[in-house]
Amino acid sequence: MREPWLVFLRNGEELLAYTLRGTFPGEAQETIKLLAFENGCEPAEITTKVVNR
Repeated sequence: MREPWLVFLRNGEELLAYTLRGTFPGEAQETIKLLAFENGCEPAEITTKVVNR
């Protein structure tokens, strides 16, 4: 069964993805901040999209 996933990308490269099931408000923004820190970039460089997997 396919379900929606939130995919985090930087320059078209997938950094992380997780299912939307069970997420909480603000989780995506906090994840972006963490990924930016881990990848040495600005949060604005990280984009998201929802895909079915």
